[in-house]
Parts: sequence; C-alpha cells; structure tokens
Amino acid sequence: MKSHNLFIGDIKILNPIYAVINKEILKINKDYNLNLADLHKYVTYKKINSLRLNCFQKINSINWNLLIKNFSYESLVSLLGPDLLVQSKLNLSIQMPNDKTSILPAHSDSWSSDSPFQLNLWIPLTNTYGTNSMFIMDSTYTLKIFKEIKKNKKIFIKKPQKKNFIELKKGQYIIFNPGYLHGNVLNKTNHTRVSLNLRFKSLFSPEPNKFHQDRKFGTYYQKFSISNNTKFSSQLMQTGVID
Repeated sequence: MKSHNLFIGDIKILNPIYAVINKEILKINKDYNLNLADLHKYVTYKKINSLRLNCFQKINSINWNLLIKNFSYESLVSLLGPDLLVQSKLNLSIQMPNDKTSILPAHSDSWSSDSPFQLNLWIPLTNTYGTNSMFIMDSTYTLKIFKEIKKNKKIFIKKPQKKNFIELKKGQYIIFNPGYLHGNVLNKTNHTRVSLNLRFKSLFSPEPNKFHQDRKFGTYYQKFSISNNTKFSSQLMQTGVID
C-alpha cells in the first residue's frame, strides 16, 4: 500500500499565507529576498522559533479555511467524502539547514491520540527533497512496529532510506494516513523547508474515547464542509420523529 496520495494545486491560492510569512520575516531582516528556501540566510537559529510562532498566530487570524478549501477540497473529498471536519488550527513548520532543534524522530500520530481514521494534509511552501523533506515509512514496516509494541518488545526503528523521503515542488501536496511512521532528520541540504499541515476526518468517523476528549469535534476539530444531504438528514433527526 502506498504511504501517500500526491496531488497538485494552484499555489497562487496560498499567496495570502506567503504574504503573512514574508511580512514577519521582513520585520526581522529588511534585506530578505522573499524566497522562503533562503530563509536561513536572513534569520538566525535563535530567532526561528519566535518567527514560527508569530507566523502561526498571524496565519490563524486570516480566513485560511477558505484558502485550503480552494486549494485541496476535491482531493480531500475523493478520499474522505463530502462531510469533513478539519483541525481547528493550521500548523506551520520550518526546517532550516543543520538546525538540530527541528528534528522530529519517526513516530505515528496515533501514539498521541490522533485517530487512524483521519488523514493529514501536508503542503510544502518550498520545493522539498532529501533531508529537508519529511519521510514516511510504508504500511508493512509500520504494522510490524505496531505489532512489536503490542507484544511489549523493545522496538528499534530503522533509519529512513532515500526512497522514504517525499520529493515535491511548490504546488504539489500529499495526503497521508497519520498512522504511518513518519518524521524528519537533520536538514543537510542548502535550502530551508517551510510547510503547512492539517488533519481532516469524516464527520462520521469514530470519536476518541473518554481519555482523549481534547481530540473531539468541537475542540480539536471544527466543520470544514457538510453536504446538503447530511444537512437535510440532520434536520429530519432534529424533528424528533425518528431516532
């Protein structure tokens, strides 16, 4: 089973997000050349986390929901159907060359209470390749590690191979199940990688158990798109005539 689905969107739709990020970078260094892949030439490692947090706050204050919908709606519907929930905050990641603080070891989002019935949308705002990208392990290896955990075995996750790293150009994006083992390594390329990520799931997918209330609809998730059929069905249920 392939670990991800590849799609192409109109990158110009995301220009308002680029504008927010570029504006914040210019506040730090007025000589910035507006090329996110060169970010490390204008912002020091010490300032990168505060930059990311500022960008995160500013991006989430604009109508990013509509931008993402215009960019990727059809591909999401093709995989999950028309009744969609979306994570309430749009995430931003920045991985500069040789920045050890940005390393994210191999993991499954399901280990931190995210549902395996959701999908992750990953949109690079720069070209991604090699070690400045993300890696995703295949289903066979992921299931092997899960089974070893169940047997209480001491697990050792192998280093990702070249084939595991996602290579994308601006405008391309992937949608993948967060249950797959994934992460990143030290960026040894000469380019910074900047990316957006969001989680989606069907309105009708299972809700988390009582121990993970922070992942429920209304807290972690909000409505993204609801079909007219489901809206009508909900109105019928609300009459109280049917259970």
